[in-house]
Amino acid sequence: MGFRALAPYVWPIYGPWMSASLGMSLLLVALPIILVGDGHGYAVASIVAGAGGAGAAAVALPVGWATDRWGPARVGAGSLLAMVGSAAVMMASKSVTILGFGHFVFGAGALGVTLSRQADLTRRIPLLLRGRAMSLMGGTMRLTGLLGTLIGGALLDVAGARWTFGAAGLGAAIGIPAVLPGALKPEREVAPIGAGGPGLLEVVRANRRRLMHAGIFGMAAMTTREGRRVLLPLVGVALDLRPSTIGILVAAGYSADLILFPLSGYIMDRLGRLAAMVPAYGLLALGLLSLLLVDSTTGVLFSGLMMGVGNGLSAGSLATLTGDLAPEEGTASFLSGVALLTDVGRVLGPLVVAVVASLGNLDGVAAGLALAMILGLIWLVTVVGETST
Repeated sequence: MGFRALAPYVWPIYGPWMSASLGMSLLLVALPIILVGDGHGYAVASIVAGAGGAGAAAVALPVGWATDRWGPARVGAGSLLAMVGSAAVMMASKSVTILGFGHFVFGAGALGVTLSRQADLTRRIPLLLRGRAMSLMGGTMRLTGLLGTLIGGALLDVAGARWTFGAAGLGAAIGIPAVLPGALKPEREVAPIGAGGPGLLEVVRANRRRLMHAGIFGMAAMTTREGRRVLLPLVGVALDLRPSTIGILVAAGYSADLILFPLSGYIMDRLGRLAAMVPAYGLLALGLLSLLLVDSTTGVLFSGLMMGVGNGLSAGSLATLTGDLAPEEGTASFLSGVALLTDVGRVLGPLVVAVVASLGNLDGVAAGLALAMILGLIWLVTVVGETST
């Protein structure tokens, strides 16, 4: 049993995930460039870029409750519609407040898509295939991340901010047909639906130890990942590169991500979760530290590739770790609790960039993000341990 066994899930599970990721990637590369280009500082650009993570954190628990009660397809459809609507709002105005609000809602919608698809897949896939199933989710996210950064940078050069926001909404809209059949007939879905299972607070209380194990590591990893996504475009701006060139620079890291995701899943299923995660996240930290030593486009490209290799080897690892620890009943509620902690990292990453970069010190940003990842690895090895057995 290998990746071929996942073919039936490509459209209904991975399709919406990819469409949401495509929209998010377009915004994450575009927003810092647009705001800095309009005369706003690094702090403002980083805060607006981090608003998507704040939106995700804000709705994590309600989304988990809704997924257990109404089914993952209905939650996925509503979330994609919210993303399309927020992109339309962002097209209408370049106000910093509007852009921040729009990205907040867009990020909340993306979390709804991610959590609903993850809950569905967790119930469908046996343990021995979970690493590969989740690494494929990570790989598809990296594919759309690569496309999104390339398209986002090119669109800014050719068509401007308004059409880049429109493209983000269109990317999200692509996934709606994939979830409509399940939304119309949720009784066909595997994930539990109805009020018969345990409530959200009951699930969180009963599984709080395992929830904290996964959530604290997820917070550290996401702080580093999201901070890196904001940092690299700002480094490109500091080097006076064109938006399309910055897009290529960021996309190079996603290329390495994309190539390595099958290896991540194979290692997790065959050798254990730690065998894949420790070297992967270690490389991510080393890539950030290497930014302290470079001052050219080539050097930044090398650092980005190193981080990309690490991120690629970690594809699907957070979802796999969470799935290993999730209970049979109240799966989505448990996943939402972990997602809440993880999404705190999505806010912290850009916030670290905002605070430190506002002092004019991008090297300090890289060092701070690397430290967060190193502390997370210590927690993973000494507290969480191996979860595949």
